[in-house]
Amino acid sequence: MLMPRGRKGPPQESVDSILLAISRRDDIDPETLSHYFDRLDEEWTHGAREKVLHLLRSNDASAHAAAVLILSELATDFDLEGLEDFITDPTVSDMAKLALSPVLKELGSEMADDGIIEYLNDPATAMHQMQMRLLELVGQNEMGIESILEDVIAMPVERRLAFINWLGNSNDPRAANLLVPLLENQTGKVVSAVIEALEQLGTVTIHQTIPALNYTIATSSNRQVKQQARAALGRLMMQSVPGVEEDVMSESRQLALPPHEARVSFIDGSGSQLIMLAWQRPDGMLKGINILYQDQWGIKDCYGIHEMDKERWDELAASLDERGFGSFLVPFAHGRALAIEARALNKRTRRKLPIAYSIWRPLIEAEDDKVAAAAATMQEPYPLDEKVLSLAQRGDELYKMSEFMSWMYEPTSRIEPYISRYWAANGASGSSGRRSRSRKGKQKDGLHELLMDQLVNEALTELIDDRWRLLYEARLRRQAALFRFVKREEDANLLGVVAALLHPDSGIAIHEQAFPRAMMRMSIEQGPLLMMVESLEMGNLGPTPLNIFDGKDR
Repeated sequence: MLMPRGRKGPPQESVDSILLAISRRDDIDPETLSHYFDRLDEEWTHGAREKVLHLLRSNDASAHAAAVLILSELATDFDLEGLEDFITDPTVSDMAKLALSPVLKELGSEMADDGIIEYLNDPATAMHQMQMRLLELVGQNEMGIESILEDVIAMPVERRLAFINWLGNSNDPRAANLLVPLLENQTGKVVSAVIEALEQLGTVTIHQTIPALNYTIATSSNRQVKQQARAALGRLMMQSVPGVEEDVMSESRQLALPPHEARVSFIDGSGSQLIMLAWQRPDGMLKGINILYQDQWGIKDCYGIHEMDKERWDELAASLDERGFGSFLVPFAHGRALAIEARALNKRTRRKLPIAYSIWRPLIEAEDDKVAAAAATMQEPYPLDEKVLSLAQRGDELYKMSEFMSWMYEPTSRIEPYISRYWAANGASGSSGRRSRSRKGKQKDGLHELLMDQLVNEALTELIDDRWRLLYEARLRRQAALFRFVKREEDANLLGVVAALLHPDSGIAIHEQAFPRAMMRMSIEQGPLLMMVESLEMGNLGPTPLNIFDGKDR
């Protein structure tokens, strides 16, 4: 007998009780939900599918949501014909048909999206009801906004513009929650439409529109967009009472949630770092965000959670250590400054921000700019003197710290010729049969050491340039700042002196420095393992998932 996922055995709930639970409860844990899906799957062709579709015949939005959740998990190509027949049934409500659109799209049906329209009894009313339901979802929390905007930015441009135009004409203040994040990372045409829509909403959203337009004016590199935003802001000011702009900006700072805690991981060998920020909600719960910062990209990923208790936050922080990322408790200003620094790097590198960051940005960057600027993200550089030069000779000791075990030379492809030469020599010297350790062992070890020194010198000369030195000098000083926060003064001091030598202005040749020599040596010795890991990350397995906010959180 097939056992349900995550369960060791019975009880076997009825299909009806499972459907009732999923329709009425929003606190089902992932293990129980997985068990429910298994039970429904067992009974899928024995009446469960029909009962799920029956949920869509009700007028209950919760029942509709439950049906779509179940169908998204269990429906396959074999169910497509039945779902399409359901769409063509004139007795089924228009809202139920529209609710099925994402399921049909996932299954590749031609009825998805616009294909449903011709089967609606009252298309205009149905679309209006669906749009109002979207605004209800938007009004709940950031997660609802993110869910909708992920779909919006995937739309063809003309459909996206039509949706933005509808938001502007909705006269609903919740529409601004969707419009404001679209001011970032969109084409000039889309941003222009968003500004028009915000102006169309008028004073009903003035408390969101004024900060958003000011931010666009200050940060946009598109002159036409800046001019349009400035003109729209001026017209909105004329419609408002005098002094409203100052009042709104002051009020937005006062309404910012108080910070709870900031944690960051150490910087890994690729220059990546996790930033965790949490704020205290008025009801005592927390809301938080997890940001992946890569120092040659900016913000690569971003995940938020609207509601969790403090115990759950502590569990997530502890899980960083279990997953090998490490967790440093840092001042909130430092965590925020890292996030702002990462966002600025996205702009310089012209990398798109994740839409989640655009949604959470007003909360992340709510602190006064002067306070954020005062929060240094890296340790100050050390002057180059005799003491620094002496201590820097211990640079290879960095690899005694667990935080540096992933610091290998990248990309592996450039160092591969040196890896191949080293391991080819090892294979050749080890294939000549048995030899007495006392007679040959020491000689062989000496030859290996000479070869390694030669390869390290060649690799450092060929592969290391000033850009590489500046990159790793900055990484070392950022890591040193973290060590200071946890009172690892001696370790931070060692990082500081190694960074001072690594800077191109030090005048110290790269092959004379202990740290880069140790890095290159370890990279060559562990080359086969590095290449295997790199090939796995490029294959189907993909990189390690970094969303630590799992299904237990909402």
